[in-house]
Parts: sequence; structure tokens; C-alpha cells
Amino acid sequence: MVLYTYLGYPCLIGLLARWFGRPVRVPTRPGPRPSVSILIAAYNEEATIGRRLEEMTRLIEAEGLQGEVIVVSDGSTDGTALIARTHTKGRVKVLELPGNAGKAAALSAGSALARNEVLVLADARQSWDPSALRLLLENFADPVVGAVSGDLVLESSPGVLAGVGLYWRYEKWLRKRESDLRSTVGVTGAVCAVRRELFPPIPEGTILDDVYWPLSVLMQGYRVVHDDRARAFDRLPERPRDEFRRKVRTLSGNYQLLARLPGSVLPWRNPLWFQLISHKFLRLVAPWALLLMVAASAALDGAWYRGLFWGQVVLYVAGVAGMRGGLVSRFRVASFAASFLVLNAAAVVGLLQWLSGNTSRTWNKTAYGPLRCDRAACAEALSPGN
Repeated sequence: MVLYTYLGYPCLIGLLARWFGRPVRVPTRPGPRPSVSILIAAYNEEATIGRRLEEMTRLIEAEGLQGEVIVVSDGSTDGTALIARTHTKGRVKVLELPGNAGKAAALSAGSALARNEVLVLADARQSWDPSALRLLLENFADPVVGAVSGDLVLESSPGVLAGVGLYWRYEKWLRKRESDLRSTVGVTGAVCAVRRELFPPIPEGTILDDVYWPLSVLMQGYRVVHDDRARAFDRLPERPRDEFRRKVRTLSGNYQLLARLPGSVLPWRNPLWFQLISHKFLRLVAPWALLLMVAASAALDGAWYRGLFWGQVVLYVAGVAGMRGGLVSRFRVASFAASFLVLNAAAVVGLLQWLSGNTSRTWNKTAYGPLRCDRAACAEALSPGN
């Protein structure tokens, strides 16, 4: 099961995408483009919201679009709302929620205020490539496309976080293959867009809003595609433990999602039920399978089982050494093994958190340093060949 989850399923979906892929039908001659409402849910983002509004309004004007930017201040206690209200360009609307209700509630409130054809979702922290908005919108020329995800490019980090970055590239490759075949099962919440009439109200407290609403779009009969040309730039948290906390919250959100959308695993309700189970839910079972694999290979006789047992020991020792830092963490194998351990440990803690009822509905802000490169430099330095 572990081999299928991390190797078999990606190979299968890659072959199916190659044989039966369905490209998005983009017309050779550009037609009229939809109007846009860019939605930014923000909580205590006074340090970044001004720059972000300048960037988003500039993208709308550069493309000659009819558009607006809606900032939802989710109970911010700093100057986020004030800075947004004093923005000099008239495209910006500000909605202040009285308390910190969580991102899902903020997105639902902002979508109810929007009046344009396409909702474009963005966060306050990242930076977008100048062509990202145009490339996202190109996909809606195909009437069967209901939503589109862009590509989040992460700045490289040392040690265990380097392994996390490598795992993120693997994850994006998998999403792209799913998209080529039919649809991907989730989007990158920092750079994505959806037809406004398809966007559902998201239940308050939903952690994986970027999986919940794409599943709703899929279950309405539309495609959700991944366009790796539309890029946003970001970096990982400063400390590995912050990335672990973020991953625990995300994986506990998978259990919550299964409870809130049980129909998503039914073949007659969700055309992507197979991908959802293989991509999302089997990863929740993987850590328990790994523990059973260690115990079984230690208990069984034979050279094959002894070799398998010691192979696992080497992997886990390399992972622990990679997490401790130092010279070993500079090797890619060690950093990847460390991130693999972090991912599976987070799945265990995420289950315990969900069972205890401590799955947080509000935002737990994490410390991120500034990007060390601007958009153009990031685009060159973080390209696939580098």
C-alpha cells in the first residue's frame, strides 16, 4: 500500500494522462475575457497588504480587465483594514469581519460581495508573475473548465526544508498529471480562480477550503485544471517545526473533509473519487502501514525480510539525521527522508488532533521571512532546470 501510494499511483496517473489526456481547449484567436473579482482574505497582514493591492490592481489594469479587488479582514487587530481602505485606486473594496472566523468564512463572505464573472483567489504574502492573471483566465475559454489552479514556486531552503521543497515539486507534478487526465483534486489556494456561480459557501471552520470548493465544482460536472504557467512565488517557514505544525493542521483537515463531504468518495457522486482516495486519503493510512511494515519485517524469518528491515532502519536513521541538521542534512537523500518522516508523523498527530476535537477553525500565523529575490529573479532561479 505504501508503494502504491507514493509510487504506483503516480506512475498509473502519469501513464493514463499520456494515453488519455484531455488538453484544455484554448481558442487560437483571443475572444472577450471575463470580468474578475480578486479576493484576498487577510488576518493581521499590515506588513504586506499595501504591496499586494498595488500588485493586484496593476495586473488588472495591465490586462485591460473589468475587475475589482475585495479584501476581507478576518478580525484583524492591526492596520490591515485601514491600509486597504486608504488604497488610492478605486478598485478596492474592504469587508471587515468582527472576529477571527477563519479563512473559510472570510472567503464565503467575500464571494457574496463579488459581482464579476470569475473569482480569483490570492493570499496577502506571495508575489505573482506578471502574466499569472492572464494565464489563469485563458483556461475559462473552455466551457467545461470550472476552476483553475496556478503553480506555487517555493524558494529553496536548507536541511529538512529542502526535502519539503522537493516533495512539493513531486506533489505539483502529480496534480498536473491528474489535471491532464481530467481534473486535479485540489488547488493552490494562493493562486487560483473559479467561475463565481460555481463557488459554494464554505462551512465555517473548514481547514482545506482549497480542496472543499474544488470538489464541489467537480461534483457539478466541471473540470478543475492545473496550469503550471501561472506562477506565484513564496518561501517555506523559517523553522522546520512551523512547517510541521502547518502540515499537522492540513492533514487533520483531510479527516474533517471526509466527515463534511462523505459523498466525495462515492463513484456516483464524485467522478474523481478514485483520485481523491489514492491521492489524499491513502496518505493518511501510510504511517500506520509503515509501522506495521517495520514490525512485520523484524518478526519474519528470511534474508528478504532482514534486508527490508535494515533498509527501513537506514531510511529512518537518515531521516532523523537530516532533521538534526549539520553536514548530513545537506545531502538530498537525507533531507528527503527527513521530510518523509515529518509528513507521516504529521499524519499521525493530525488524526489525534482531529479525534480530540482540537482541529482549529482559525488561522495560526506562521513566521515567514521575505523572499530573497524579486519576481523576475525568482522566475529564473526557480525554473525547473535550476
